[in-house]
Amino acid sequence: MNKIEKLFKGKSSSILSVYFTCGFPKLSDTVTIIQELDEAGVEMIEVGIPFSDPLADGPIIQHSSEVALKNGMNIKLLFEQLGSCKFTGEKQPAILLMGYLNPILQFGVEKFCKQASACGVDGLIIPDLPMQEYEEEFKPIVEKYGLRTIFLITPQTTDERIRLIDEHSKGFIYMVASSSTTGIKGSIDNEQ
Repeated sequence: MNKIEKLFKGKSSSILSVYFTCGFPKLSDTVTIIQELDEAGVEMIEVGIPFSDPLADGPIIQHSSEVALKNGMNIKLLFEQLGSCKFTGEKQPAILLMGYLNPILQFGVEKFCKQASACGVDGLIIPDLPMQEYEEEFKPIVEKYGLRTIFLITPQTTDERIRLIDEHSKGFIYMVASSSTTGIKGSIDNEQ
């Protein structure tokens, strides 16, 4: 059983999950941040992979991505850093990589999944990964390396799409509180 599934099986609510962009504010901060989050008892860590054109992200994540890329962060270095993490908490947190599809394609999907799995990654959040492409190309590779793909839904997601996502999800489904870019609004959509 994957760490994400173990986490949700053992604790169905009040799971503490924290997101940060790797390589920000300094290139070498990734390991320090992960280890400090682990020591603080964070149960799931979403490591953002910086991208040069993060359209779905608001100004804060855009800025952190820009700085991380200027610092020299890339996927190869991220895997090196993740491989050097030492966990001291009672339970090792679930590690998820969150990023855009293009850098993963450039790195190579199988190579990406293999290296992610080898350094302890449990899941992937790729917001711009089309479901059809996931089903036809990604799913066999992702499952081969024991990873979980986490899909996102918004208040505007149709019931049909939610059922499709549920059918293909292992771990959990990420409910986005608003359909706007991240960090823009200060409230949650009330739309049903």
